[in-house]
Amino acid sequence: MRGAPLWAPVVQTESRSSPPERPAVWSTHMRARLGSLVFATICLAACGHHPPPYPRGSQPTAAEVLAATAPRVPAMTVAEAEIVLNRTVRGDLALLAQQPARFRGSVSKGGNELVTLAFHEDGYALRYKLGELPNGFYTGPPSTCAVQAMLGVPLSTESLVALVLGGGPLLSGPHRVVAQKWDRKGGYESLVLANDAYEQELRFVLRNGQWVVQGAAMWRREGGRRGAWMWEFEHDRFERNGSFEPPTRTRIRAPGRRRDNTIVIHYRERDLEPGWARAATPSTPTSEAPTTTGSTPAPDDGGWDNEGGWENDEGWENAEPSEEAAPEAPPEPPPSEPKPTQPDPIPEVFRLAPTGLVQRGDLCTALRSVSSGASPVAGP
Repeated sequence: MRGAPLWAPVVQTESRSSPPERPAVWSTHMRARLGSLVFATICLAACGHHPPPYPRGSQPTAAEVLAATAPRVPAMTVAEAEIVLNRTVRGDLALLAQQPARFRGSVSKGGNELVTLAFHEDGYALRYKLGELPNGFYTGPPSTCAVQAMLGVPLSTESLVALVLGGGPLLSGPHRVVAQKWDRKGGYESLVLANDAYEQELRFVLRNGQWVVQGAAMWRREGGRRGAWMWEFEHDRFERNGSFEPPTRTRIRAPGRRRDNTIVIHYRERDLEPGWARAATPSTPTSEAPTTTGSTPAPDDGGWDNEGGWENDEGWENAEPSEEAAPEAPPEPPPSEPKPTQPDPIPEVFRLAPTGLVQRGDLCTALRSVSSGASPVAGP
């Protein structure tokens, strides 16, 4: 007999004098019950069934999970990381970020710089040596073009910084909630947003009582529906660092020319309180009496209330001219001292120099010139 059913031992223990109908009825019933149990057990193990972490009727609101897209720390330095492209090309990655939109990242191989991107509120600078575009130094206003050149994903500058600092990219508004549900197979809370041009799915998991961003995906909107897929990212292997649990690995996927491109970042060393972010700011005036530069202090006349007001001086038009001698002219004020120059509010670590590279202007213009179809730099 091949593959004896689980209920076989029970049937074999029955006496031959027993009515034949009873074993047959019970065996059929138990076969159905046990078969369903085995199938459910296999499905739970293989299909990855994950029940929601909240009771029925207690689903979090969209606003509650969207709060997790905000950066979790004000600044971060990743001194050592590995970046892998399509499982074959490996490089060293170092980056630093400061909310809301300051970033610097550099990819190198064997100590040789391949690409370095820095951006802040005034614009971006890109040192490019990968060869697909003319090597050189590109600069321009804040743009998704530069982010795409480094990661292959058209993220906004704010979205990339939020992603690095423990939050997540958020679709630009105004947007609306299309759907929200618990994904039992993936084990995450799925929230779908859409605006007129794009649709985004954000994926959240509950860790230590707090919702955190586990991943996200973006599509174009075409004809009011989800259209072409643009990119996807996923965090995993979280590790606790105080009250913050950053991932130790991030996987980014985006469509390529022949196949999807996959970038995997392995974080080795982080500093959540970098020294450049803790630098002392310029001192502010103290509570002591302020000094005036370039003018003499005005005498204290007691204020307008002590003058009796304009109504009690019988009007300045009817006043008789005074016969007293005119007061002496006040002395000339001393020459004003030069005002101290204000320090640059943008830390120097976020500024790049050409350092021997040819300056080629805005990267967006270069990308459009080599694009044969629609512009590849459009993004939310």
